[in-house]
Amino acid sequence: MTARKFFLSFLSISLISCAVSVSISQGFLVISFLVLLFSPKEKWEINRIFFISLLFWLGEFLIFAIHFAFSNFDLSYLKTALNAELKDFFLYLAFICMMNLRKSELPQMYKSIYAFAIVLVLTGFISIFSEFRLGWLIASISRNMTSWAYQHNYFRLGIFSINLPIGLMNTHLTYGGLLMFVFPWIFFQGFQNLFSKNRLIAKFLSISLLLIASIVFVLNNARSAMGGAFISIALGFLIWYFRGMKFPISKRILFSALSIIVLLISLLSLPSEPAKRILTPLLGADKHTDSGRSFIWNSTWSLIQNQAVLGIGPGNYSKEIEIARKNLSLKYEELAFFYETTQRGHAHNDYLHLWVTFGFLNLFLYLILAFFLVQALLRSQLPFSELTLYLGVAGFFAAGLLQCYFQDDEVVIFFWMLLGMFNRSNQLNQSHEDIA
Repeated sequence: MTARKFFLSFLSISLISCAVSVSISQGFLVISFLVLLFSPKEKWEINRIFFISLLFWLGEFLIFAIHFAFSNFDLSYLKTALNAELKDFFLYLAFICMMNLRKSELPQMYKSIYAFAIVLVLTGFISIFSEFRLGWLIASISRNMTSWAYQHNYFRLGIFSINLPIGLMNTHLTYGGLLMFVFPWIFFQGFQNLFSKNRLIAKFLSISLLLIASIVFVLNNARSAMGGAFISIALGFLIWYFRGMKFPISKRILFSALSIIVLLISLLSLPSEPAKRILTPLLGADKHTDSGRSFIWNSTWSLIQNQAVLGIGPGNYSKEIEIARKNLSLKYEELAFFYETTQRGHAHNDYLHLWVTFGFLNLFLYLILAFFLVQALLRSQLPFSELTLYLGVAGFFAAGLLQCYFQDDEVVIFFWMLLGMFNRSNQLNQSHEDIA
């Protein structure tokens, strides 16, 4: 087996294992990159998406260097910064690896995304019926576990315990973030097969996958991820419209009727206790984090006002937000309890977190990256069925308005993989058209 085949195999394993373990996926990503260094390189242009992503990371390291100098080159700060936001730079290797794919290698990576989606959805579905976290169960085979073992329980249905699904992940937000990437593709596969002339087995499989994924997504209750998936699907329909793809009136009526039936069933089931436990949190009930976000955003904004240009520096958020919260609780004594009890660790908003940590310039580069991605998706000439694989990346930027997914290693590694693969696929497709 040549070095090139090793590279492709390890990269495929890294992608698929994103649904299993971040340690495994990161390990195989590093191996893939090392093998790539000793295999034949591909010629590629540094297009706008690649250029902005490079500038983004250069900007982060520049801001770090400035704050490192301000700290009088304190080595303890160097360690803190490298263990915080800067550590995610090595996940950017996923983008680099994907940009070195050959056209003949793309089909294998498509299959890897399909495998990732199936593993993610099936483990999520299984975890609905498990009182114990699946990741905890597997890890407990080889060692004594001291972490919390149980999943959040919704209710019991006969002999079954219905739980909040997280697959093999540690949190429902991480699982929801990963499902957000592939749900638009699952949706459009099922949507197109519903009205296609494909074989019955193909229709059954794609529609069944969509049904299972939808059930898992609703039970997972990660509303920011669901919102991101909705934005991605809306973008997909916009591309559908711009391409003039056919959707006969009879099929529109059928789809509308099916949607109304699903909505009516959901509304009629609301009075039942199981439905209340599942659906009311989606509407904001029993969600203490909703009000908590406003307090953490307010605290973060007070830091931004003082350091809008250079930010507070990587690794400093936890320390600085404690000071900001205490100052605000002294200023607004009647709200002191809320400032003291809100969750911290990150800003619960990617844009605010980037701004407060690295300053406005890096936030601007991140926004430009999002703009170039959406523009590339709208202009892409990739086949629609292939393009739907990448719609979830657009949803990632939307979900970041309510959650810090860019700080979540398990989610952001797949983000860079999918962004790099789309950029490479689009680039190769454009080169093929130019030759033709």
